[in-house]
Amino acid sequence: MEALTSEDKKELCKEAFQDISAILASLRDQGLSDLEIFEFGKSLIDHFDPIKMENLKKDSDYQDALFREANDL
Repeated sequence: MEALTSEDKKELCKEAFQDISAILASLRDQGLSDLEIFEFGKSLIDHFDPIKMENLKKDSDYQDALFREANDL
């Protein structure tokens, strides 16, 4: 698979923005408040936050190591 050019990335993000906007508008039409939609959006951003993901991986690896060490005792 070829690497994406900056124009390709720009177009993908534009399409994603339109799709996401339509989905969020649909949520509002179905009765969710703007605050609920905002909180949902924040949770999505947090879910894909690379720093948080790395920290969670480190914590998980540390807990796995502690568990293995405890099992060895």
